[in-house]
Amino acid sequence: MSILALINQRATSPEWTIGFLGVIALAGYGIWGFVRWLLSGPVSPDPWDEQVTAEVAKEEATPLCHRCLLPHEVSADFCSHCGATVGQYTNWLPYPYLFSVGHTLRIGTIGNFRHSPLTIGGFLLLGLAEYALFSPIYWFVFLRNLSRQPSAQPSESPLPPSPPGHG
Repeated sequence: MSILALINQRATSPEWTIGFLGVIALAGYGIWGFVRWLLSGPVSPDPWDEQVTAEVAKEEATPLCHRCLLPHEVSADFCSHCGATVGQYTNWLPYPYLFSVGHTLRIGTIGNFRHSPLTIGGFLLLGLAEYALFSPIYWFVFLRNLSRQPSAQPSESPLPPSPPGHG
């Protein structure tokens, strides 16, 4: 009798089935316990005090772009300086969402971002999700520019140089 036939015979026996269900139940219980443990952990406090929280919540507070830290209009969908998505619902609206994704993919092809396996994998997967059939073309440009430029250092800005007259 061959090894595969022996394994197949044991795999169809009721003992193996019950053992397999037991392992699945133990794994499910372990995952449930782990999630419960994560949720019962302490909540990290805000990094600022109550005064800063009150100032941010005021109606007359000026919003800042999360990339270049310049002020922008409350109703703006994109930063007028760097083009980053700053609108509260921009990524949920179908038409502005296209520009937001385009801006993100452009950052990838420029290559001026912190190079880590997570960000590189994210750009490759986003290219596949957005371009589907044409993703190899995006991957070619992305990887070509990735090999040409060194990774951005933490102190460097992840933005391309600003045009004249913008600071």
